[in-house]
Amino acid sequence: MNKGRLEAFSDGVFAIIITIIVLLFDLPKGSHLSDLKEMIPLFLVYLVSFFIIGTHWANHHHLMQVAKKVNGKIIWANHLYLFTMSFCPLVTGWAGRSGFDEIPTITYVITMLLESISYIILQKMIVNSHDCVELKRVVDESKKEAVTIALELAALICAFIAPVRWLTYILLVAKSALWVIPDLRMSRMFDESNKTED
Repeated sequence: MNKGRLEAFSDGVFAIIITIIVLLFDLPKGSHLSDLKEMIPLFLVYLVSFFIIGTHWANHHHLMQVAKKVNGKIIWANHLYLFTMSFCPLVTGWAGRSGFDEIPTITYVITMLLESISYIILQKMIVNSHDCVELKRVVDESKKEAVTIALELAALICAFIAPVRWLTYILLVAKSALWVIPDLRMSRMFDESNKTED
């Protein structure tokens, strides 16, 4: 099955998610800078979410370049990934409008953790669909996934502790920063295996 439709569908979902998040903002009630003060918590969470979603999109795009074709497992793994991503506007709005309260922040972190796990599942499905031992080895030896989950679990712990709850969002930015540059080894190994086949 051609991957083009799956990529187009996924790109559309990412675009909608980012659009919905910016629509969480209400217009300021007045015309003074002080009227923006109540929007600061939501704006800060919005920045974190935008960075995370942008990083997810870049890595998803990169991962799709590895796939020649898609099968049913990849399609459903992609649906699971997009399903978890679709909750981002909800948890962003709740965490931001609550002023970083405990339960909304915990929910936010859990959503980000589920997004990461579903991405790892999708990555495994795509890599396992190719008969390339080297490509699988590159993914299996990667430490990014383990570090990502560790940082998100640390963020989850911080979310329960009021004095350091702000650290939750810094840890989430840090885990996304790991993925700013997608794993180029994956595509390089895939390109090399294609040349060998030719």
